Amino acid sequence: MRENLAENCKHCPEYGESCDGNDPACLCYRCPRNLGQCITVKYCRETESVLELAPPMDRERELMIERYYKLKNME
Repeated sequence: MRENLAENCKHCPEYGESCDGNDPACLCYRCPRNLGQCITVKYCRETESVLELAPPMDRERELMIERYYKLKNME
């Protein structure tokens, strides 16, 4: 199991900086997928769900941009 964990952890941006691969609260701790790919597309292939990774300030900005493009496309 540790070998698989290390294989997945090497794709994580936090691994080696603030994580040593032994944190059960980590997003990729038990995930069999490639976390780097999931972060890039903001979608978890394992749970088939959208990943909410942005902090609240950035999330608010993303919603503003989304509303802008929805309005622009309706014109």
